[in-house]
Amino acid sequence: MTPTLDAPAPGRTRRNRGSELVRSRLVAAAIGEFSAHGFEGASTRAIADQADAHQSQIKYHFDTKEELWRRCLDQLLAEVDIAIAEQPGVGSDDPRDVIESLIRGLVAFAAARPELNRIMMHEATSPSSRLTWLVENRLAQRRSDLLAAWNELVSTGQAAPVDADVLYHTLIGAASLLYANAPEAVLMGIQPNDPDVIQRHADGLVAMFLRPNT
Repeated sequence: MTPTLDAPAPGRTRRNRGSELVRSRLVAAAIGEFSAHGFEGASTRAIADQADAHQSQIKYHFDTKEELWRRCLDQLLAEVDIAIAEQPGVGSDDPRDVIESLIRGLVAFAAARPELNRIMMHEATSPSSRLTWLVENRLAQRRSDLLAAWNELVSTGQAAPVDADVLYHTLIGAASLLYANAPEAVLMGIQPNDPDVIQRHADGLVAMFLRPNT
């Protein structure tokens, strides 16, 4: 179940709309700060300043910096789910349509929200309690669902023979690196925010991972 994004910190009761807006601004500012500097390098003072809030309000709304980080990841992952759900084939009974929708949704999300991949670049390079929480509570089931659909496609010859052990990271990297590394891409003459580039990127990944419909 996707957490309610504007809910108060655990143990706290819902407050007025103004309080909810402050909480939303803090999450938005924190996403940018964590993506730029990682958890350890992120400054709660900078987050508060960018959110036009007081540093003490982070403690008030989220208890800890780590709780704020978790709320940021929950929001970004909820946005991933929305981007995938908006694809036309997501509800199909055909696993190929489901995987194609997943690929196109991942590309659309990564283009709009490179912050998630940037946060993961910081977080996934060394063990931490945050990474353990994220994998066990948010990513493991997503990976399991992907592999179930993928193995069915491979077994029926509808997908490229990419090994299940490497599929998840291969697909995530292929869908997101262009946008996470946007400054590099721009220097190479690519405009990652160009809708035509995003469309061609998604089309290319579908062609790479899936066999043509017959």
